[in-house]
Amino acid sequence: MMKTRKEILFSEGVNGMSVPKNKKHINENEPKLKGTFISVMLLGGFLVVSWIGAFLLFISRGI
Repeated sequence: MMKTRKEILFSEGVNGMSVPKNKKHINENEPKLKGTFISVMLLGGFLVVSWIGAFLLFISRGI
């Protein structure tokens, strides 16, 4: 009989509670945040470019 992935990753611990064999946190229900990270980086880049543009415009016009 083949063991399931849960049976391989977890073993019986104290009082019958399952304890992970390795320290890796496995949660298949967590959402993928790669798109969110890219969106935040693009927004941050836009803000930085805008501030640099405003600063350069201020410097070029002089006082």
